[in-house]
Amino acid sequence: MREIKFKVWHRKENKMYYRGYQKISHVLLCRDDEGKAEGKGFPVLRASYADCDLLESTGVEDKNHKEIFEGDILRIKIGTKTFQGVLEGIPDMFRSRRLHPLHELLEQFGIADDEQNLEFEILGNRYENSELLLNH
Repeated sequence: MREIKFKVWHRKENKMYYRGYQKISHVLLCRDDEGKAEGKGFPVLRASYADCDLLESTGVEDKNHKEIFEGDILRIKIGTKTFQGVLEGIPDMFRSRRLHPLHELLEQFGIADDEQNLEFEILGNRYENSELLLNH
């Protein structure tokens, strides 16, 4: 079973946190631990669920080996064609339907889930780089 990871946009601070962990009464926000805690992050703040947007990891990395999360603005290359869009959600969190983690974005551009020659690049995210959405 795959580990489900979240990064978190904290609305009150207008700040992205490296990791977020769901607790019963709050979200534990973490900064990057730079590999010291196996990538789990260093806890820095407890926040209300109402103040947080939890962004799930796709488990897919871009061409620069950066993990792709919901809310990321991606450039997708296939052959000579290039597309740009926002990953809105992950349609098959537990992969029971065997959909590609970027299925909805791929479908938007008419790209099959099983396409082999895809290249992804994270350009930013919808929270910190809204100016990129104008080109979207």
